[in-house]
Amino acid sequence: MSFFSIKKFNLYIREKKILNDISFDLDKGEVLGIAGESGSGKSLTALSILNLLPNFSRKTGFIYFDNKCISDFTDKEMCKIRGKDISMIFQEPMTALSPVYTVGNQVAEAILCHRKVSKEEALEEAADMLRRVGIDDVGRRIHQYPFEFSGGMRQRVVIAMALVCHPQLLICDEPTTALDVTIQAEILTLIRDLQKDLNNSVLFITHDLGVVAQMADQVVVMYQGRV
Repeated sequence: MSFFSIKKFNLYIREKKILNDISFDLDKGEVLGIAGESGSGKSLTALSILNLLPNFSRKTGFIYFDNKCISDFTDKEMCKIRGKDISMIFQEPMTALSPVYTVGNQVAEAILCHRKVSKEEALEEAADMLRRVGIDDVGRRIHQYPFEFSGGMRQRVVIAMALVCHPQLLICDEPTTALDVTIQAEILTLIRDLQKDLNNSVLFITHDLGVVAQMADQVVVMYQGRV
């Protein structure tokens, strides 16, 4: 069996079938692109993996991660995986970041949730990851708030949050949608370089086939909730 796979997965929201027999595999260290137009079910597939679905939804089928079936995990069981083994970069950095906490605290939070380390150690690791994603003057920047960062810098912070615990699977949900073309290219290069450095698997969701051509080892195309 592959490192990560979805088999015959269906999602119902208010008993309406949204995802229909979704199946695909992802190997260790590989980048899988999921392409499709808006509303095709790409983001719902990603949210289903992490069980971040509304209470009025229902799912059938199987999701396997590292030889374990996680599709029936409770929320408590998923909390041990989210951010540690499987992380997600969301489309909009301003909705992924809290406006009332400093950037350093938000990146360090994932470490404190999953490992027994002091806050000082967590902040030190957070600062190191922020440097790796290309943020300068980290000693000052970790004490700043998201509104003090540009759009591209905020997206780098979100990437640092997702990678700080070195997850085995990284889900990128259209991480460059809100950025201009130059910054998009920088972020895509950053994600690819970090993926090679950390040797993790990446599920890259986009509607841009040019991005798929640049990033993916293999491609899944979705249309109206089907592969």
